[in-house]
Amino acid sequence: KGKGEQDAEGLALDSAGSLSGTAYISYERKHRIAVHRVTDRGVGPALRHLRLPPRARSARRNSGLEAIAMLRGGSSKRALLAFTEDYLDKGGNHVGWLIGGRRPGMLTLKRLGGFSVTDIASLGNGDVIVLERRFRYSEGVKMRIRRIGASAIRPGAMLDGEVLFKADQLFEIDNMEGLAAHTDAKGRTILTIISDNNFNRT
Repeated sequence: KGKGEQDAEGLALDSAGSLSGTAYISYERKHRIAVHRVTDRGVGPALRHLRLPPRARSARRNSGLEAIAMLRGGSSKRALLAFTEDYLDKGGNHVGWLIGGRRPGMLTLKRLGGFSVTDIASLGNGDVIVLERRFRYSEGVKMRIRRIGASAIRPGAMLDGEVLFKADQLFEIDNMEGLAAHTDAKGRTILTIISDNNFNRT
């Protein structure tokens, strides 16, 4: 009935590359992760909601579960990895969770340069790609992509990862919000990034 019920931010598919099966959709404002059935007719209504860790439910209204991914490999395979946009611990790092899987629990992502997490994607080996964004009126918008190895992703861990790419408005980027990963016919990993249109462009 209103923005508080509709503010979907993250999407994770149960089966990589398949538009059928189970989809998980994360929402902020009213923080939740809904479980949906996907068929050739589209995305059905929410079947249920996952039980979230208490700290995930207590994030600020507009700083909820921004990014989720179903992990494809590593010791946390089949867990949902979830990060908020700007919910920080006492050390100023991003708070995240492993939900489900063999070893659920909280972890953190090192915050670098005041960037916010906007999306994540899991690769076939369990590595995770993190899309980050920074905006200041004095310097415009910036983006960064980091890769985190599957072996590092476990409860209690402080994640960091290798910076693969960073850009500012000289690259004609916008407010980069969405990330997907797939493998092409030649076996190359392809990252696709989309921006929020900001009532302007996508």
